Amino acid sequence: MTEAWIRLFTGGTVPTRAFARRIHRVRRAHRSRRNTDVSTPWAIRPIGVDGDDSADALADRGAVQAARYWRTHIVIGFAVFLGEVVAIIVYLGLTPHGPHRRILYAMAIAWFVFALTNLLLAPAIASKPWRSQFSMTWTVLAAFAIGCFALVDHGIESPVVLLLFIPICYACLSFSTAEAAACGVSTLASAVIVIFVDHESWMSDGYLAMLLASLAGATVLSVAAARNRSLRERHEQQLMEEIVTLGATDGLTGCVVHRVFHDRLNEEIERSHRYGNPLSLILIDVDDFKSVNDTFGHLVGDDTLESVGVALRGHVRSVDLVGRVGGDEFAVLLPDTEPDAAVELAERVRRDLPSAVEIPVTLSFGVSHLHQAASTSEQMLDDADLALYQVKRSGRDAVAMRL
Repeated sequence: MTEAWIRLFTGGTVPTRAFARRIHRVRRAHRSRRNTDVSTPWAIRPIGVDGDDSADALADRGAVQAARYWRTHIVIGFAVFLGEVVAIIVYLGLTPHGPHRRILYAMAIAWFVFALTNLLLAPAIASKPWRSQFSMTWTVLAAFAIGCFALVDHGIESPVVLLLFIPICYACLSFSTAEAAACGVSTLASAVIVIFVDHESWMSDGYLAMLLASLAGATVLSVAAARNRSLRERHEQQLMEEIVTLGATDGLTGCVVHRVFHDRLNEEIERSHRYGNPLSLILIDVDDFKSVNDTFGHLVGDDTLESVGVALRGHVRSVDLVGRVGGDEFAVLLPDTEPDAAVELAERVRRDLPSAVEIPVTLSFGVSHLHQAASTSEQMLDDADLALYQVKRSGRDAVAMRL
């Protein structure tokens, strides 16, 4: 049964035992990989990605989302700051006989104006690369401003000192670990300055120690929360990058999928038209691949496709792109490559293929190039497909180029 089964594929010749053992080894290795890798990464699509999106579109979308996030963060921060300023103004109104009320009213009004201005400018600030540093700087300044207000009021006895906890809480929401630590240290420094400058306080040393200990504890919690949040965000970013990569890569051959290849083809055509650089395209078809599946089974067929993908990717440059555009069809995009060089590459792949695959298969190649006058991706693909058709009519296992 085995000889008849293989004879049909090999054209009536009885295969050697070594060839039969090689087929068995391919099946066993492929079955082992299937048992250890049950995932299907090529079926995963990037979250929130439409079919026509490219890497640049994803980057733009990420930038928009980041700006939106920081706008919300900055708006919340200044809105809370404005609310606390209003609370301070109410406090001043309830304590009209306290010290330096005119100075404190002036300080509160100035804070209100600055905070309101930045609240209105939040959308513009959120789109800047220095938005994080700006927000952190404002938080540090707010901590020292609270300390200055407390000194002018009743020193460490002023209830405004309690507002020092707000910058610490705010710092853990979006700042990095170092930035959260800077905000916490600034808050502690502000409290220490108030304690040492205020010599007339009736507060006991135990009360002051507990106040500083509370601020220090809040700082430690804020830094720890910021660190954990940063680690989680970094992990989520890595997962997202892996999902995008898996969604763009064929899990069997390691080549890019049809959608990604066509997006890149359009980008390279636009770039070639802009700068006048050559661009070549190769379409590759595994000859009579159906007989491989019918004769040896789909496991061996998958292993053959995988070997072809590895061979193609091993022959191209880092700037080139190899895609799987069909079941047994591949395509190679060659930027800055003349058509004659593309033909040489195809011949080299065709010549080296027997040493890269376990099953004796051949490839047919159709080559096309970009016409600077008026060439589109559809025309390049049609030209390469016509060249490939000529190879198929001429007996396969050859290279043809559409002039």
